Amino acid sequence: MSVLEILDDDLMVENLQADSKIDALSKMTDILLDHNYISDKEGFLNDVLEREKLGTTGIGDYVAIPHGQSDYVNKTTIMISKLQNEIEWETLDGKGVKVIVLFVVKNGKNFADNHLAILSEVASYLADETILHKLLNASNKTDIKNCFV
Repeated sequence: MSVLEILDDDLMVENLQADSKIDALSKMTDILLDHNYISDKEGFLNDVLEREKLGTTGIGDYVAIPHGQSDYVNKTTIMISKLQNEIEWETLDGKGVKVIVLFVVKNGKNFADNHLAILSEVASYLADETILHKLLNASNKTDIKNCFV
């Protein structure tokens, strides 16, 4: 499973208005529910927030990669949101977050393999300064998607 196989234009938001981490994740979860990627908003959001308690998902350089590993996931994907304004988030470099890459992964026998493969691929893209710069400056869904192809 690769990032390109699971990217969905409907799950790329180029100007998400959010005031906090919970607000952003809640709005992203609404979109996932609307597109049938998850079966229950509160259940999935609670799973994401529980994972957040285990350690920071703010990897620095204005990017967070929260993990939504959950029984409420209908279909594994990632959701990418560029925020209208930087928000506070626990990060490795102490900066806020401008981009959220939410991993939406089904629990089950293939969880570990799928999750690690997607995480590894996304991490390799985000480690490239040129791609990171393009992502932070993306102004539309095509620009966002092109960062991961």
